[in-house]
Amino acid sequence: MIAGLSLLTAGLLFGQPVPSAEPASRPATAQTDRAPAMPRVVVVPIGNVPLDLTSFIVDSVKQRFEFEVASEPGVEPAANAWYQPRKRWRAERLLDQLDGLEVGAAIRVIGLTEQPISTTKGKIYDWGIAGLGQLPGKSCVLTAYLFRGLKKKDRAHYLRYMENLVLHELGHTLGVDHCPLDRCIMADAKGNALRAARASINEYCPRCHNQLRQWLRAKEVRGDWPEFK
Repeated sequence: MIAGLSLLTAGLLFGQPVPSAEPASRPATAQTDRAPAMPRVVVVPIGNVPLDLTSFIVDSVKQRFEFEVASEPGVEPAANAWYQPRKRWRAERLLDQLDGLEVGAAIRVIGLTEQPISTTKGKIYDWGIAGLGQLPGKSCVLTAYLFRGLKKKDRAHYLRYMENLVLHELGHTLGVDHCPLDRCIMADAKGNALRAARASINEYCPRCHNQLRQWLRAKEVRGDWPEFK
């Protein structure tokens, strides 16, 4: 589990002045207090992903978390991730691909695709999913594929469900497991991502919020949670 994130602070090294025969005037040096740099998170499009969807995912994370968030150049999915019998991409192999990317000092990598993805669930080798995140870990991957029917027909709900999805998978990478409350972002989809997205109020419940609080912009719990009263 992630207990916290370390921020590296840089020190200034001052050399000894070279003695001179005559005293020389020295300009005053200004001391400025700089806030430590925010942890960096990157979004990596996998395959052909519309720019507006990538930008929306970047903004969704940026608005909730005290992270510097940016998009990276897109990549093609790793060839070994393709599962021909079901014609979809194995999510765990896409995570391996994301883990191997050169992303500088980024602490988390979010892979975004519109292609169908899958993983193994219990005795089912190839189980279609909306997203997969390491718990905890560096990378997660999510797809808009399961919500594709809403992309043009109901854009508002399409984007709301994608926001819920990225906040869910990123939460996993930060150490938060599934939540038993259906209205929480971290609720288990239980095999039906669309139903889970509809039930969510796109907020973290008090328990999940507390686990993520050090990274969240909103330090107070949002939404009504009678279960905790």
